[in-house]
Amino acid sequence: MKLDRHAFLSLAFIAALSASSGALPAAAADATDQTVVGRTVTRDEAIASLVPAKFNGTLRFVTSAPYSPFEFFDDKGELTGIDIDVSRAVAAKMGVTIAFENAQFDGIIPGLQAHKYDVIAASMGDTVEREKVLNFINYTTLGNVVLARANDQSIKDLPDLCGKTVTRQSGDVFGKFIDMIQPQCQSAGKAEIVIKTLPDSNAALLAIKSGSADAQIVNMSAAESLVSAKENAGLFRIVKAEGRKHGWSPQNGGFGVLKAETELTAAIEAAAKAIKADGTLAAIAEHYGQPNVVIDDVVVNVPTNGEM
Repeated sequence: MKLDRHAFLSLAFIAALSASSGALPAAAADATDQTVVGRTVTRDEAIASLVPAKFNGTLRFVTSAPYSPFEFFDDKGELTGIDIDVSRAVAAKMGVTIAFENAQFDGIIPGLQAHKYDVIAASMGDTVEREKVLNFINYTTLGNVVLARANDQSIKDLPDLCGKTVTRQSGDVFGKFIDMIQPQCQSAGKAEIVIKTLPDSNAALLAIKSGSADAQIVNMSAAESLVSAKENAGLFRIVKAEGRKHGWSPQNGGFGVLKAETELTAAIEAAAKAIKADGTLAAIAEHYGQPNVVIDDVVVNVPTNGEM
């Protein structure tokens, strides 16, 4: 699933299909086409007309791998995953070439604000707080689950985390979710959850494997991918409550762009809606074994409601 589970890689992957640095001639209009999960995605002139002139060259996407199945490195060391393929399909509809850079999760928004990147594609959840600086084009819906060691049967529901050590990734949204559980510990007369913040998801997994932590709060899609990975066979199990297909506190997620980039937001929204309508978005999710993550309707700035 991931080539390096011990270090956070910082690599740039350029997916431009044309080596020309100047304007493309008419005959090369298909230079931005992408083949995504066996489907050819081509430029849509109406959508391309929405792209602001300053983004008509290469659109710079930033991600935070490894976070399978959304962004990870395959056996050839190439960046892949749901967010990566959706980004490629959206860029093709917009008629722009695409560049990917990998960065540590908690540095992504500052990097966007510093104009190092144009678009976030890092399985980032849409929240009210993040909307203060970002516009979100949402195309996924994910809930939270508990990832625990397979041989630890003491965790069956959220209150069972009381008194245990739970990992989270620096900069993620799960700290607030854990804060919502803490009152249940207090009312039950139990010790509070100990939060162990680590730099990336690999470190969090290693902590659970080693026994220095008991569990991790993670979105259900990522948890399913982690549990099914060959290198994790028999090591982890997923805890979720009955009747919660998507886990606790389902939230929308997708692309993030700077709040001021309203035209770019509109162009990406149109492209995302187009790949939703033609089945490409569903095909990508299905390809990675996650058919249920696709949002019913592509929306802009509809954050999680925070309900458990």
